[in-house]
Amino acid sequence: MEESPVLPPSAAAFGISFDGRAYHYREYSYDRLADALDYARLDRTRPGFREDATPRRWAQWAGPTPEEQLEMASHGIVYERGHYCYGPYRYDLLSAALDYAKHEPGLSRPGSRQEG
Repeated sequence: MEESPVLPPSAAAFGISFDGRAYHYREYSYDRLADALDYARLDRTRPGFREDATPRRWAQWAGPTPEEQLEMASHGIVYERGHYCYGPYRYDLLSAALDYAKHEPGLSRPGSRQEG
């Protein structure tokens, strides 16, 4: 699992957090920090905006275990930025990626070379 990035002071000032997978602002989740910052800025310009009294806490996202990594490798599944990737598809759950890999073996990631 990649390390959690150090958030800039502007993100903390807006109450943006990172759980190891996504950036969060209020009840929303974003793949990119820039998107979370843009929405937080926009949100504050709205008439009647009120700051949340208590910050939201998101559970830290855990990556695959060593045993899961072995199973993933045997099916060509990779873990990238909090998602299980198989061929051109991205899954939230390892079980879903494994199910599809077993059903449709041999898919490669877009832009990757097949060994052969």
